[in-house]
Amino acid sequence: VIRYGGEEFLIILQNVTDKEESMKVAEKIRMEVEQLKISVPGGFLKKTISIGVADFPDDSPTFWQALKFADIALYQAKEGGRNRVVHFEPEMWTDNQEY
Repeated sequence: VIRYGGEEFLIILQNVTDKEESMKVAEKIRMEVEQLKISVPGGFLKKTISIGVADFPDDSPTFWQALKFADIALYQAKEGGRNRVVHFEPEMWTDNQEY
């Protein structure tokens, strides 16, 4: 787990075999955060998260391109209503730049 930007974290899953497994892990993380209640003076703090997922090398031949694809999926999750997991799909990529 690496902090990757102001409010973003990068989680690299090693030995995860396919898209379904990575989506299960991401959804489990999302649900755990959603259920977490943090006690603060005067009540509880609850948060939700949005997660973008991309698989290397299935979605991209390079690690950095897969990272960019995960970021694109993350923004799709946020735009789609937040508190969700979205896996990168090729039609999300409109830029021909390589990373």
